[in-house]
Amino acid sequence: MQISSIIDIIDGRLLNHPSISFIYSIKTNPRKVKEGDLFIVEHEEDIHTAIKNGAFALITQKNINITDDEIAWIYVDSVNETIKKLIRYLLSNKRLTAFYCNDISYELFKILKKPTVHSNIKIVPKELSKFFKFLDDLEENDTLICSDQRVLDDIYPVNFDFNTKKYEIHNLIEHSIFETTFSFKERYFSKLKLSSLYITEFLDVYSFLGFNCDLNKLKKFNYLKPIFVDKLINHTDYGKTDKFLIAQNNKELISKEINYLKTKYKYARIIYLTTEEIDDDSEYIHLSSLDELKSFLKKASFNAVYFMGVDYDELYEQVSKQSIEPSLI
Repeated sequence: MQISSIIDIIDGRLLNHPSISFIYSIKTNPRKVKEGDLFIVEHEEDIHTAIKNGAFALITQKNINITDDEIAWIYVDSVNETIKKLIRYLLSNKRLTAFYCNDISYELFKILKKPTVHSNIKIVPKELSKFFKFLDDLEENDTLICSDQRVLDDIYPVNFDFNTKKYEIHNLIEHSIFETTFSFKERYFSKLKLSSLYITEFLDVYSFLGFNCDLNKLKKFNYLKPIFVDKLINHTDYGKTDKFLIAQNNKELISKEINYLKTKYKYARIIYLTTEEIDDDSEYIHLSSLDELKSFLKKASFNAVYFMGVDYDELYEQVSKQSIEPSLI
C-alpha cells in the first residue's frame, strides 16, 4: 500500500522526506512488527522496538524527534480516529455481514465460538487497535460481531442489530439463580451454568453458531456467576456453602441484574457493595477499596453479595487470598 494513499485516507501530514514509499501491513503491537510494516504509535516508548523490527512508517499524534529519516513519519490529530479510518478503508473492499450485539451476546460469542468451525465469524475487539491482526485473514462473506454500534457504524456502516429475536422456552427449571434447565424446540438443555436472565442471548448466539458449541465452556461465562465463600470469606468449592459473591463491572447491566436478584432471591439477605461514591440514602454500601471486603463481610450477615464496579477476576483474586482465624494461643 502506498504511503501517499495512507496519508490521504487518514488526513495525515508527512513529517520528513523518506526514501520508502510503501508498506505491507499495519501493526499496533511493536513486538509483532515485521520489515515493511506501518506501525501506529499509541505509546512513545514502543517506537524504538518498532523501528528495530523493521517498520517502514510510523503514525503518531505527538511531535517527536525523528530518529530514522529513511522511514516515513506521519503526524495525525488523533490516533484513535486514524485507526477507525484505516479499518474502514480496509473493510470497504470486502463484502461482509456485520452485526452489533449487547455485551452478553458478545461475551457468549467469545466463549462459544470454535476457531476452526466458525472461522468465518470475526469478533471485533473492544480495543479497536487490536483488530488489525485479524484483517489480513478476513475473507469475502465473513461476519463481523461488534459490541458497540457506534464503533461498527464508523468502520462498516452497513450493519444490523443482532438481538432481535424472541424464543418460546419450555420446561424451565431454575435450579438456582445461576443454573438453569429448559427446552427449546427439540433441544433439551440440562443444568446449564447460566442464569435464566440470559437465556435469550444464549439462544441468539447458540443458534447463530449452528448449535455446534461445547456448552461446558459456559463455565467461563462470568455474568451472574457465583463465587462461593466460607465463614472467613475465602473462596471455596462451587455450592459448598450458602454464601456467595457476584461481581459486575458493566454499569449497563447492574440495574437489570439487581432487579432480577430482588425478584428471584427475594427472601435472601443480599448486600450491595461498591467502591464508588454513592448517595447517603442509597441501599448500596460503600467500601474504600476492595481490600476491605473480607474484614467487612466477616462481621456481616448475608447470603449473597452483589459487588458493583469490579469484575469477576478481581473479586475472585481477592477472596482467594487466604484468611486465617487468629489463634487463642
